[in-house]
Amino acid sequence: METGNKETDVNTSVIVPIYNAERYLRACLNSIINQTYQNFEVILVNDGSTDNSGAICEQYAKNDGRMHVIHKSNEGSTSARKTGIMAAQGNYIAFVDADDWLDSDFLKCGIHLMESEKADIVITGCIRENSICPEIIQNKIGSGIYDIQRLVGEVWPRMLYYEGFYEFGILPFMWNKFYRRNLLVECCSNIDLKIYDGEDAAVVYPYLLKTQKAVITEDAKYHYRIHSESITAGKKDDYYENTARLYLYLASKFQDSPYSRFMMPQLDSYMRMMIWQGKPGGFIETTKFIFPFKQIPQGSSIILYGAGYVGQVFHHQLTLSNYCTVTAWVDKGYKREELKQIGVVGIEALHTRQYDYVVLAVSREDLAAEITGELVSYGVDKGKIVFL
Repeated sequence: METGNKETDVNTSVIVPIYNAERYLRACLNSIINQTYQNFEVILVNDGSTDNSGAICEQYAKNDGRMHVIHKSNEGSTSARKTGIMAAQGNYIAFVDADDWLDSDFLKCGIHLMESEKADIVITGCIRENSICPEIIQNKIGSGIYDIQRLVGEVWPRMLYYEGFYEFGILPFMWNKFYRRNLLVECCSNIDLKIYDGEDAAVVYPYLLKTQKAVITEDAKYHYRIHSESITAGKKDDYYENTARLYLYLASKFQDSPYSRFMMPQLDSYMRMMIWQGKPGGFIETTKFIFPFKQIPQGSSIILYGAGYVGQVFHHQLTLSNYCTVTAWVDKGYKREELKQIGVVGIEALHTRQYDYVVLAVSREDLAAEITGELVSYGVDKGKIVFL
């Protein structure tokens, strides 16, 4: 492990966990360097990258004395973040993932609220960047200043489960927030380093239970990039072991707090969502036709091709799960009145709608091959066509 010499008078530490992010890393680091607020250090935790990420980190650290590199063996984002937290010198801490970027006043606005309100945490919105168009994501609990009375009455009872499935009162992400270093060190001292999915929630919600004052703002100055290489794009074979570890860790934190009476029911709802993410098709219903969840990253935009039985099953599953966005539902028989009534359109939508994938909702391989040929001749990239 290598570290650089660090100043002791920095006000804020920005921690960037990095693993094989060379494609996006420079844009991320440039957005940090160009902040209008300048009293910060940047801790780059290279978590065993096998690409050029480590060299990029060293190049930036050589050119900017505020940047310090820690090289370590690959142990996952939880370990990387904890390493950064323990090395931090600032009073406040912010996180940036290596494939994301910031508006130039992200730090200025967040630190101003931390200091002016003497807050323990500032919680912002964010901008979800996908291949179609940016989308502003906000916390369900409204903006405002929350002292301990309001935290107990309005935030903690709804922060992990707001009103419905997959609905958070407070977004679980670590990177759209500002923290006090002393509280964060306390929260991460015994975190289970083997948690790799839900690891943000394992820090954010126990931290919130330790706060005395929080600020929620609708500012959305953090850009969260969605792409196929994202660590969240797929589930590992030991996903359910991870989920069990996450449950046990959060349960221990919630049960040790005075607020377990409303935290544990929220945790149960959250864990049902985590289990669904592992195998969404099986969670929804038992049928031999299951939408190809494993082949389509969550949050993608798709065109659903086929409005027969399989297409209607797929559409129903997507409606229940809200897993991805159907920008058009296409069928050759779209002129039939019963299909018009459910919003089915013609193949022309492939030229007018934006999409990441075309999903073939048919059961036979020969029919899928025939449709694939037609779509390719129509100008659709074969790599974007998905069949069961």
